[in-house]
Amino acid sequence: MRRTHIVLLLLVAGMMGTFVASIASTSRSVDFATAFADPETEYKVSGTLAVDYPVEYDPQVNTGLTKFHLTDKSGKVCEVWLEKAKPTGLERSESIDLYGKAKEGYFRATEMLMKCPSKYNEQNHLLDTDA
Repeated sequence: MRRTHIVLLLLVAGMMGTFVASIASTSRSVDFATAFADPETEYKVSGTLAVDYPVEYDPQVNTGLTKFHLTDKSGKVCEVWLEKAKPTGLERSESIDLYGKAKEGYFRATEMLMKCPSKYNEQNHLLDTDA
């Protein structure tokens, strides 16, 4: 084999290993208790917005920080500091996936994915059966 073939083969193998490792580490959702038990590790925490608590976002103080509370799958409520501006539709979201680390008393999220209510459901559209 030529030297370039060996280098390319090693490069592809390394990229595949990195891809598999990243999917394996972020695909499983945990609760806040697991995240706070190991604060050095980045976790994915899924849940819903705790509507009993206010969403705090003040762009005059810090444009890259949004604070809110999330109820995880086990029912525990925890304060979240999202390192981004307040996402549009946060209050209407059906579920939220956070990626980040547990800190002293709160969860520091660097990424967030929201599932918003579908605009294509039976409540929003009436079917015309007379046509």
